[in-house]
Amino acid sequence: MIIIYKKILLAIDGSFHANNAAEQVAEIQKKWGSKVVIFHSIKHHKIPRGTFTNESFPVELYRDMEEASKKAGELLLIETQEIFKQKGLSVETRLIEDDEPEVYIRTSVEQENFDLVVLGSKGHHSQLKEILLGTVSTKVVKSAPCDVLIVK
Repeated sequence: MIIIYKKILLAIDGSFHANNAAEQVAEIQKKWGSKVVIFHSIKHHKIPRGTFTNESFPVELYRDMEEASKKAGELLLIETQEIFKQKGLSVETRLIEDDEPEVYIRTSVEQENFDLVVLGSKGHHSQLKEILLGTVSTKVVKSAPCDVLIVK
């Protein structure tokens, strides 16, 4: 049985594994003509509001860091989109500012009927169960209501 994925959601974070995931998705898209949406969430890079008082962490500095995260995310999306353009493929890109990546994935899959989520794995040694898969990868595998491809 051959499974053809019509709509793919690709999560990127600038890691080596995420770049490999983009290459894999480009090959799938080229072969099957899938629609591809690439997203990057800056939410998990932000310092949570309320973590610091105004005296210890000025609001202006927080805003500057948030703006830098947005610019870096936009650049990352452009660079990843270029992987597809070089192969003659088109994709949609989204910069997500308000949702954690795993929350955005779950919501998007449910609302937009993605049938495959692709993301890179990352090695985290904070917990034994996450040595092979990163925190986001682990959460997505457990909660996504569709197929998930984790790329090394």
